[in-house]
Amino acid sequence: MNRMLKEIKEQPEILKKISQEYVIDGKLFSWNAPKKGKIIITGMGSSLFAAYPAYLRLMDYGYPVVWIDASELLHYGLNSIKKEDTLISISQSGESFEVVEVIKRYPNFNRIIGFTAQTRSTMGGLCSETIDILSGTEESITSTKAYTATLALLNLMSLSWIYAQNEISGLRSLLDQLADEIEEVIENSESWCNDLLDELNIIQPSHHKVIIARGPALSSAWHGNLCFSECTKELFAVFSAGQFRHGPYELAVNPLLAIILSLHGKTQKLTSSLAQELIQKEAQVLLIGEKEFSPPGKKQRFKFLPIQCSDEYFAPMVAIVYLQIIAYYTAIRKGIEPGTAQIVSKMTLKE
Repeated sequence: MNRMLKEIKEQPEILKKISQEYVIDGKLFSWNAPKKGKIIITGMGSSLFAAYPAYLRLMDYGYPVVWIDASELLHYGLNSIKKEDTLISISQSGESFEVVEVIKRYPNFNRIIGFTAQTRSTMGGLCSETIDILSGTEESITSTKAYTATLALLNLMSLSWIYAQNEISGLRSLLDQLADEIEEVIENSESWCNDLLDELNIIQPSHHKVIIARGPALSSAWHGNLCFSECTKELFAVFSAGQFRHGPYELAVNPLLAIILSLHGKTQKLTSSLAQELIQKEAQVLLIGEKEFSPPGKKQRFKFLPIQCSDEYFAPMVAIVYLQIIAYYTAIRKGIEPGTAQIVSKMTLKE
């Protein structure tokens, strides 16, 4: 079996493992919330994207939190750090150059919490606390299981900082339901995905291609583009639904393919409204999410993939599995071995 497909299929079991390992009495609450200073969340690529839902949740609850690309923090942000600040550093391998270098150059954080699949890595050794994301070694260049595991665990940490222990007793059930839903998405994916690719021109070079989302779903929009870039050598522009109206909407005068993540939450109606408008303008639209969406007019340029999860901070984990599968089968159609690369490597060890 192709290694990328194998790792896509491992995701439900990893979520169940996270549930069994971490959603137990007292375990989440051993990750005590910072009592002073700001919280700086940093990483690169999929590791950074996976932290976005937790960042939004913490910000919404009044935490002084910063979410920043480690390469930018390294050169433009170190002077803003105070000794009372907490750093959350994220690297699947624990060896990402910029993430490790931030800690080496400013080791005097009040607290450094590392999220990694390799706890004995360089980053793991530099952190005051290291949390194993339990995804194990990921061999495919295109990240799959490490992204979903990181997103899940950062969500769990943010919840443990916000709510009392008895208020999050249902998390184990939520993770188990997510695992079941992802397993259902993966089952028969070759059939539904090839039907979808027959109707959408994802591999047609002349098309303008965008992925649009809002709120926590932006995490999977960004990572979805990374999957397409690495796996299929296809580039999508990624926009928040709000930013898309401020200029990029003009792309709809040309042939346009829009993948829209309209997940349950505060801004779902706004995102779905934009999808309705793009369909009316004869854009090709793949809507992932809203179960009650009813497209206007002709439907031959519209495809829909449902998401059952109603938690807007966890639902991006289902959305990204759809995008991983689409990227995988798109690569096959292009004659590319999915999860391989000619230029980039799994670990980036230099700037």
